[in-house]
Amino acid sequence: VANLAPCFARLVTLPNGLEVILQSDDSAPVVSVQAWCRTGSIHEGKWLGAGMSHVLEHMLFKGTSSRTGLEIDHSIQDAGGHMNAYTSFDRTVYHVTIPDTGAKLATEILCDIMQNATLPEDELPGELDVIRREMEMGNDDPSRRAGRRLFETAYTKSPYRHTVIGYRDIFDKLTRDDLLNYYRERYAPNNCFIVVVGAIDTDEVLEWINDCYAAQPARSLPPVLLTNEPRQVASREVTDEGPFEHAHFHFAWHVPDVRHDDIPALDVLSTLLGGGRSSRLYLHVRDAKALVHSVDAWTYTGEQTGLFGMSAVADADKLGQAQAAMLGELQQFKDSLADESELAKAIKQFT
Repeated sequence: VANLAPCFARLVTLPNGLEVILQSDDSAPVVSVQAWCRTGSIHEGKWLGAGMSHVLEHMLFKGTSSRTGLEIDHSIQDAGGHMNAYTSFDRTVYHVTIPDTGAKLATEILCDIMQNATLPEDELPGELDVIRREMEMGNDDPSRRAGRRLFETAYTKSPYRHTVIGYRDIFDKLTRDDLLNYYRERYAPNNCFIVVVGAIDTDEVLEWINDCYAAQPARSLPPVLLTNEPRQVASREVTDEGPFEHAHFHFAWHVPDVRHDDIPALDVLSTLLGGGRSSRLYLHVRDAKALVHSVDAWTYTGEQTGLFGMSAVADADKLGQAQAAMLGELQQFKDSLADESELAKAIKQFT
């Protein structure tokens, strides 16, 4: 049984449904502010496969009704902060890390872009071209290409089989009006949450967020039909040949969604198996046998069926040996329990 550190995070739900997670941590004069929207590539409805959520991620920092994109950039930088964002299958996240003196600024800017982004028409063509170049780079990058084939193979019906960035033929049909409609539908306060952690007064931060969202009521969310992945009854294997120096390959197995009680155990298993230089895959398959250049194990969990997997990069002439060795390491966990000290070390990474 692991002794987990107590969680002192404070969870508040505003009248409009916006959830706020706050935790004071005075160990350093730094604050992390995150704005999460519960929308990603699987929620794009009739535009499934367009990569609309990812386009919005690129556009939200380009300006609001009260701030230009340059003002947003300069104000965060002048305060010593750094901002970024990412899009996944079921979420889009905007985050700022900043000295505690800039906590209010970062909070207000993220609250602003989540409600009042203008998606400037003159900025959109340039960002679409940036994303087109990302698509081309993804096709030329063996790691990204292998990852894309993994999800296309693991999922046959679920929207998780579609790439987050989108497919060029559908992507090219997007208009600014399409993006605005999606933004207004999905970025409702009752579909978002704000996280602020660091050297903060939680009451004060909650007041800032309340003020920012005072005029924003809850909105109805149009239903999005998500097709469940049917149970897999046989193994699937796909080989995609290309002009690459090394073989990039994955093994994966379906696992429950993120809410299932087994997920923490799978997270620990992935750490024991392939989580860093002291993991079994790294020590035995990479270091001792020299069969791979890199190797790891992982879990991907979302709101639907997830994946537990192993990934590696190997020379083509060692591919078969590497695959057999990796499966052998996984089999060891089926045959015998992990050593107590090894298990404790892995669990400590999560606590």
